[in-house]
Amino acid sequence: MNMKKFRTVMSIIVMILAGIIGLFVGAFINEGIGCAILFSMIAGIACIIYTLDNREE
Repeated sequence: MNMKKFRTVMSIIVMILAGIIGLFVGAFINEGIGCAILFSMIAGIACIIYTLDNREE
């Protein structure tokens, strides 16, 4: 598999897992969707920074 496609797929998987974890963490403080969105955004930004930092061309 091409490395760019692998990074894209892994970024999406990390964001989905962060959203699921955020949903359960947020359920304890009665703000499930808000925490899911927050965790997904943080993970997404971290994946973008990682990809830009480790670009191979």
